[in-house]
Amino acid sequence: MSRCWLVFLLFGVCGLGLAKGLPLQEDQGEKYLPDGRIVGGYVSDIAQCPYQISLRYKGITTPENPFRHRCGGSIIAEDLIVTAAHCIIATVASQYKVVAGSNYRIGSDGVVTNVKQIIMHENYFSDAAYNNDIALLVVDPPLPLNNFTIKAIKLASEPPLAGAVSKISGWGTTSSGGTASDILLAVDIPIVSNEDCDADYENFGDEFYHITDAMLCAGKRGVGGVDACQGDSGGPLVVRDELHGVVSWGNACALATHPGVYANVANLRPWIDARIAELKVNSRK
Repeated sequence: MSRCWLVFLLFGVCGLGLAKGLPLQEDQGEKYLPDGRIVGGYVSDIAQCPYQISLRYKGITTPENPFRHRCGGSIIAEDLIVTAAHCIIATVASQYKVVAGSNYRIGSDGVVTNVKQIIMHENYFSDAAYNNDIALLVVDPPLPLNNFTIKAIKLASEPPLAGAVSKISGWGTTSSGGTASDILLAVDIPIVSNEDCDADYENFGDEFYHITDAMLCAGKRGVGGVDACQGDSGGPLVVRDELHGVVSWGNACALATHPGVYANVANLRPWIDARIAELKVNSRK
């Protein structure tokens, strides 16, 4: 699977969702595609997910266009956001705004800040599709953390146990290619072991699609009906108030046969910590 295929996918091949793993982002490329909400979820409030942000994007060749919701993300410090690598690949920082403290996918409610720097995992998409699907965004000015509607979340250092209930939030779709919801939604989904998840994806696509240690899974195996979906990419998977996952990819959305797949924060923690340390060193120069 080449990187060229990924770039092609990012620019709008919605119809391949049932045959190939789709990154769960909304505004793919220059066109504004239908978005929506989490599958099988409930109306939430930013005070219940104060780490959640909306990552707004516009095409570099269309400066006259407004910024539109593209992906989610999580606040980990006043000037740092964690999101998915597939949300920001082949773009530049000036194409983004971060909106925090808002329940809404559109409008300027909440606090708006600029993306100053993008740091994407250098081994993204190596060894497996969507492997190491993580990125950091440096924002400026810093977010005004208030511990109510804008709050940093703690990063996990150990992976969650299978069966633990996770909370996923965002502005994704009710189904693959579904309709829009402007309001922040959330859903509670059990963690699936990597062994079971890898077995579920064994005959999916080609050999490049498999579950690595840099991924974790969540879903109701054999039942389905709840999941993250397009527009939720980059957003948080939280267990016991710690960020354990970043919404990444899956076979369509909410299928009984295939759990959703997330970047595994605990596994990727050394990379995150190393990049944060580098930023601190550079800031002192």
